[in-house]
Amino acid sequence: MDFFKRYGAIGPSQQQSPSETIQRLADRVETSTLLEDKKAAVLGLKGLSREYRKETGEAALLPLLKLLKEDNDDQNLLKAILETLITLCTRDSPRGETPNVGAATSDVASQFSQTILDDGDDVISTMLELLGDADFYVRYNTVQLLGTLHLHSGEELQKRVLVSPMGVGRLVDLLSDQRDIIRNEGIQLLIAMTETNADIQKIVAFENAFDRLLGIVDEEGGVRGNIVVQDCLQLLHNLLNYNVSNQNFFRETSGVQRLPNLLITDPSQTAAGRNGLPDADADDEIEWTVQHARNMLVVLDVIRMLIQPGNTNTVSNQTAMQQCGTIPPLLQLALAYEAPSSVRSQALYAIGDIIRSHEANQNLFQRILITTAPEGDAESDAKPIPEPAIVIVIRLAVGKRPQGVAVNEYYIVRAAAAHLVQAYVGGNPDAQLALAATLTPPGDAGSASEPETHQSAGSLIVSVLLDWRETGSEDVWRVWYASMLLSTILRDHIECKEQALKITIGDIAQGEEPFPLLNELMSQARQAAQSESDARLSLAIFTLVCVWLVDFPRGVSTLLDESSNVAFLVEQINGSSGVNALVQGAAAFLFGLVYQFDLEPETPMSRENLYPILSKRVGADQLLIRVQRLRDSKEFQYAVGLASGTHSNAYGGIPIEVYFDNVFTDVFKKHYEGFRVAVRLGPGEAMANPNYAYLQGGMAGYAGSVGSNSAPGTPSLAGAASISRAASPAAT
Repeated sequence: MDFFKRYGAIGPSQQQSPSETIQRLADRVETSTLLEDKKAAVLGLKGLSREYRKETGEAALLPLLKLLKEDNDDQNLLKAILETLITLCTRDSPRGETPNVGAATSDVASQFSQTILDDGDDVISTMLELLGDADFYVRYNTVQLLGTLHLHSGEELQKRVLVSPMGVGRLVDLLSDQRDIIRNEGIQLLIAMTETNADIQKIVAFENAFDRLLGIVDEEGGVRGNIVVQDCLQLLHNLLNYNVSNQNFFRETSGVQRLPNLLITDPSQTAAGRNGLPDADADDEIEWTVQHARNMLVVLDVIRMLIQPGNTNTVSNQTAMQQCGTIPPLLQLALAYEAPSSVRSQALYAIGDIIRSHEANQNLFQRILITTAPEGDAESDAKPIPEPAIVIVIRLAVGKRPQGVAVNEYYIVRAAAAHLVQAYVGGNPDAQLALAATLTPPGDAGSASEPETHQSAGSLIVSVLLDWRETGSEDVWRVWYASMLLSTILRDHIECKEQALKITIGDIAQGEEPFPLLNELMSQARQAAQSESDARLSLAIFTLVCVWLVDFPRGVSTLLDESSNVAFLVEQINGSSGVNALVQGAAAFLFGLVYQFDLEPETPMSRENLYPILSKRVGADQLLIRVQRLRDSKEFQYAVGLASGTHSNAYGGIPIEVYFDNVFTDVFKKHYEGFRVAVRLGPGEAMANPNYAYLQGGMAGYAGSVGSNSAPGTPSLAGAASISRAASPAAT
């Protein structure tokens, strides 16, 4: 208590209470005329504020603010005032107080912070002016105090900064401070202030912040640098996020052109090794630290943010990224075996976003060749084999999991690769047809023994779909994604469906009878049901066949060539136990589509023969209930709510809810109403309904019926809604 004795009252010697001492010091701050007296009083308050925060703030806060505004020429005095204000406004519990006082302490800190922000003479402007002071401690403590105030009332502080002349400019100037600790505190404050405030975002951007931030990133070692790099990239992200004018400014000032350099991390010189992946055993393999991965993920997030679908700048940014060579380093990241799966997946997503719905970028991606090292002896003299990038990406989606990578971890790479394939194929019927042309049956030795790097894209997809019994349960996702990719290739493209229909399984030279791939898939579904495998296997096949047969009577005829297919579907629909409800719904939807599109003149089983099975053995009501239950299931609704390929985030593993892919859900939603009507109509009624005219006569109805947004050879579905209205009496 010697401290209080130094400030004893004049008169009889007696010890003062803390409150009395604090009040006396506050009076000296306000009334003393000598600078040294004021400085001594402030230092005394600073010492007491740590333990007696409430008493110090109530007595001395206003005098301290007044002194800060009026006598701010002495750096030592300023330093003491600022440090005292920081202590008063900090939420942390003061020393000596028990933890349960924390809530009250926070209230006191918030109260004092609000008093500062409510200051009529605008002490915030004074603080912003102090940011220009050359003294290290004055500038550092001012930044810290502003950051503390922002924690309490960020919106109010932002308003004060915006109305202060050169207020935002003073904050941006901190980025150029040669003292790293001040610069870093300034970055943190700007991150907080630009998170949601578009006005501050614009001013900061036009203060040359982009160039300054990228300069700091370069100085700190690029993406392999420390946490300061992450902070700079996060601030860059904040400035661009949901801000169209800043995105335009960033592109026009060549900011986009600087992004590829941020992606280069001196990766393995082996572009792609075994299984289409970079050689994990390369001597120059890069060791990825946690900080390196975090930095890279922010860069990738910035790239993806600039090319979000629906934004007015997306096409321009896609073009700029292609022209400045962003895709090659992204591909290197995606194929870098040593990189974290989170980084690889986001790189794949970014490539997909760059080429999605952009014809020129899709065509460029189609021409990219990647040199892969041949399998076998690493010292082999065999020349590397160049392969199209799309083949490598499909191999990532459905190929074997690399050794040493967990199933859950590698799942996010598969999901991202599938997203990229869909982005390449979407709105690109020529790409669909090119991939469909590679659909070939497995080799003579069987796909399980054929190296994946020796297979075409289509052959690999077919092999995975047919050989799932030879793999463990962990590879269910290989089949699931193979189904998704084949559905993507076939969707709304009659020529592709025809091409796939030509594929037969079985070697004639070995005396085997050719068996259509379509029926072989149904056989695979039967095997999955009998072995009680993961429901996703059956769903993958059923949903693929649904996409294949929609608006494709010739495919329906091929399926009906194998009479056991109908019996199997009926068995799945009517099963009372042991059949997954989702599988029942998918089987019911498939059976209904078979009935709806069984329109070939030479069909093996006419609609007249199918109708008794539908109406009596299954029942139209039960079939619709099964499909309705699928439609209402949380698994289906979860899939509907997801965008293409976003079944996972950058860090997560396998989401339990994923059972359906976006291709099937889109087809289901598009055809559901027409499906409900069709399964209630008799064979004659369907053909007599004028709204069914586009399907009358089997394949003849397809001639010249291409919608404006459809791929070549796709029938128009106009009138689907009117089918429901016109046929509603029959439906009831």
